[in-house]
Amino acid sequence: MTTNPACPRCGRTPMAALDVRYTRNRWGGAGPAPRPEQWWECSGCGWVGYRDPQTGPLTSMRRPEGEEADCFFCGEEGGNVVSEPWREENGELREWLVCLACGTSNQRRVRRPAGG
Repeated sequence: MTTNPACPRCGRTPMAALDVRYTRNRWGGAGPAPRPEQWWECSGCGWVGYRDPQTGPLTSMRRPEGEEADCFFCGEEGGNVVSEPWREENGELREWLVCLACGTSNQRRVRRPAGG
């Protein structure tokens, strides 16, 4: 059993565990299955993130705004969270998007701001 960690941003403890499950495209009609990460949200400051049970540290995600916040797989409004971007060996900037409602995730290229 995992204990709920303190929020890395505001120190509030304990944070709420989020039950993030794969609900889409389940072969043979299988029911929802938990994602491999442990997901957390702070009710005090709104921090959201996850911990890989094998590696341990908490990793921050951000809630995107506008249309980007809505899951294009299940339609959940405000369901998406996005990682910090990283640079691939080929120079491409990427980020990881996860829907907390349906559990679907996808790596994507970071779009440049309009006019930039």
